[in-house]
Amino acid sequence: MNTYGTLPTRNEIDSRHKWTLEDLYRTDADWESDFTSVETLLGKVGAYRDTLGSSAEALLDWLRFADELNVIVGRLGNYAFRRYDENTTNTLYQGMMDRVLSQHARLGAETAWVVPELLALPDGRIRGFIDESAELAMYAHHLDEVLRMKPHTLETREEQLLALSSDAMNAASSIFSMFNDADIRFGSIVGEDGSEIEVTKGRYIQLQESRDRRVREDAYRAMYSAYGNWKNTLSATFSSQIKREMFYSRARRYASSREMALYEDNIPIDVYDNVVRTVNENLAPLHRATALRRRLLSLDAVRPWDLYVPLATEADFRFPYDEAVRLVDNALAVLGPEYSADLRGGLAGGWIDVYENQGKTSGAYSAWTYGAHPFVLLNYTETLKDVFTLAHEMGHAMHSFYTWKHQPPVYGGYTIFCAEVASTCNEMLLVDHLLRERTDRQLQLQLLFHFIDTIRGTVYNQALFAEFEQFAHASAEQGVPLTVDMLGAHMAELYQRYYGPEFLMDEDYALNWARIPHFYRSFYVFQYATGLSAAIALSRRILDGATDALPRYLQFLQSGSSRYSIDLLREAGVDMNAPQPIAATAALMDELLDRAEALL
Repeated sequence: MNTYGTLPTRNEIDSRHKWTLEDLYRTDADWESDFTSVETLLGKVGAYRDTLGSSAEALLDWLRFADELNVIVGRLGNYAFRRYDENTTNTLYQGMMDRVLSQHARLGAETAWVVPELLALPDGRIRGFIDESAELAMYAHHLDEVLRMKPHTLETREEQLLALSSDAMNAASSIFSMFNDADIRFGSIVGEDGSEIEVTKGRYIQLQESRDRRVREDAYRAMYSAYGNWKNTLSATFSSQIKREMFYSRARRYASSREMALYEDNIPIDVYDNVVRTVNENLAPLHRATALRRRLLSLDAVRPWDLYVPLATEADFRFPYDEAVRLVDNALAVLGPEYSADLRGGLAGGWIDVYENQGKTSGAYSAWTYGAHPFVLLNYTETLKDVFTLAHEMGHAMHSFYTWKHQPPVYGGYTIFCAEVASTCNEMLLVDHLLRERTDRQLQLQLLFHFIDTIRGTVYNQALFAEFEQFAHASAEQGVPLTVDMLGAHMAELYQRYYGPEFLMDEDYALNWARIPHFYRSFYVFQYATGLSAAIALSRRILDGATDALPRYLQFLQSGSSRYSIDLLREAGVDMNAPQPIAATAALMDELLDRAEALL
């Protein structure tokens, strides 16, 4: 029997397994009303021009107005994008999403004068305003951030032009997203039992976990041949994204696109280089894991379609969604009664969209906007990995929830650098809980191998992607054309170096760069490696019972963007300027391999 079947339509999904976007807007008409109100507010922006330096009160009035405007725009965007993700073929929400992007571009153009006006004020005036106004003091860090951007801020007209360009300059990302989520198809393969299975991105990992190597390879060929049919288009799209970053970085007088991407969060470039360098100095655990995989699967060499098949093969554990909710709830109880109560509210309160349906965006994420609860997208299939995905995305969601609960709108988000810490800390706490609660030898092995694969995927793979991304951007900045062959050759070299001599690269896998959505969010991926390493360090402190560990961690969750990311993590208990957290994570992988081999 074909256990995959045809994907259900959106209407066939039980409402208790859908997120409640009505908590943002009860109807599309309510969304339209707010959209119109933003148009009205945008018409009032000009009245603030040439007033910001007149008094502390005038500056405070503007900042409060900007907060109000940004909160509404954020809510509009969250609703439109979440509706679109429910069914990416729905043209109504495609249109609403495009309108939000255009409105956001207009917002940027209408407010492009703000930073130049602030930077043109006499030295010390903003600091003087802060000293004389207790209410304005709340914005001190935000205003310090504005002043820090002075070397990279242009004249007002130039800022307006850059803001106006943003909608058009997002074309590469929008085209890739539409292609990758709505248009590409992978065809069908024959399953283990002889039935026909449509390959989708949601099913791909399931098929890669098949015990039947033929099924794994067939699914792999179906996916990568589909991308291969579009390789030149995808190369041009990726190249256009990189040229976008080059344009903005050069316009704003940065030395490189990477410097621009990291400067916004005040992350030293040395932190990025430290990740890649430290991982390359600690490849031995990954080589060891690859060799163990080859032996346990009785292969002559590990091929790309062998990387995800579970190594604990004597039992096939399934976790219905309600069981996953219970496990996550119990595992995170160590974070205290307030966290547990708020987590349960989210798990049962319309935050989560659980199952895959026709047209739904693939993968998983957590999204938020100020003043509303977060929304979590899953494509749940009852695997152990899905349980960890639930814990991971609820980590993001709780981080978002506590941020807007404790911070004003101006600090109501958090940086990408901090984003992966809360999510992966939850995963580490879940691993510890399951290893203690479940004594079944095969489940213990699954957990150990899951933890090993988490380090492989989140530290090693993301460092590999970070190294590739830097290569692609640096090549383009030096005038080297980004051809399919050049990109593929470098990716192939990286995979062979990272995975070691018992991994055999495949020609199709050299195209893996073509399907990575995060490459359209430049210099993002290295932060998965820093996030996991920081999360491992912080979770160890919590589980070891360090007296200050839990309050410092909860304070981190509540801090939003009120201080610089590096400082927030240091205050929580981990220094990401140093190589030790990355190296310690690699050493932990070795320890996990020891435990797995002992059980085997």
